[in-house]
Amino acid sequence: MKKLLIAMAVVAMLLPVAAQAQDACSKEGFEGWYDWFSDYYDDVVYVIKGEVWCTEDISVVNYDWGYGPSCQNPDTVCVHFTSWAGWDITSDPEDGVCWIGDYGFSFGIQVCLEVPCDAEVGDVDTLTAFLAYCDEGVCDSTCNTPCIDLGLPMSMSQAFEIVVSPPALYVLQDSLYLVEQGAVTAYIPFSVCNGDPCADPTTYGYEITKTGTVGGGFPQGGTADNVPGGECLNVYGIIDASEADVCDYDELTIIVWSVDTPVVYDTCVQLVHVVEPVPVPLFTTPVVTILVLSMILAAAVLMKKRAASRA
Repeated sequence: MKKLLIAMAVVAMLLPVAAQAQDACSKEGFEGWYDWFSDYYDDVVYVIKGEVWCTEDISVVNYDWGYGPSCQNPDTVCVHFTSWAGWDITSDPEDGVCWIGDYGFSFGIQVCLEVPCDAEVGDVDTLTAFLAYCDEGVCDSTCNTPCIDLGLPMSMSQAFEIVVSPPALYVLQDSLYLVEQGAVTAYIPFSVCNGDPCADPTTYGYEITKTGTVGGGFPQGGTADNVPGGECLNVYGIIDASEADVCDYDELTIIVWSVDTPVVYDTCVQLVHVVEPVPVPLFTTPVVTILVLSMILAAAVLMKKRAASRA
């Protein structure tokens, strides 16, 4: 879209100078979209029920694209957002709020779209962002052409479709976790996730068992209490590598289940390898610099004292 914008501006430069728009509203700058939804997202963004989808990528720029000095001025602009399906929208700056766009600078905008929990898989929505000018501090949606009209669009849209939510319970872990040799209590994390953003907070029980050569008191277990819908909580298995050798391995298996009915389960395996301790560098560049400066200052003080005693 940026290439299209630049190309249209170049073409316009080769044409006779267009007359400035005669709208009554105030338009001193050449405001336009710089970052478009299409620069970052596919034609359709897939979301799940309860998800809050946000972007910080879109932005507005005040720039005349080399057309001439008549539009090289600060201006006040605003953005209005609509949802075809009526989903909730929040934005920063807020919808319809005016801000000053200095010439030559872009202004980033964040917009969030909240997918309702009562929607159905397969439902679609279209988010549209309308750029307009302000007149005496009031957003005027009818004032939506730059001070020189090149026919560039002042609105853009992004389509969304609801897909199936993740499971009510799933566990995340690293493919391989490294533990330093000699560690007495090494915490091996597992993320217990309540996959449905629309679900109530849920408590999960878990048990961790192991095989391998690294020490530790197993089995271990407990509960992950009141994990909110759509969020994760870390739980840990504790390994004692104080007597382990480098390259020793272990394999932790976690089984997780929901405490309330209906009961759901998930399980996963975490591989653990013991590695050599990472030495802590003593003489780093900042430390050496401080030592050298300290020696220079000490030498200067000593030389000053000697000079004073000789005098």
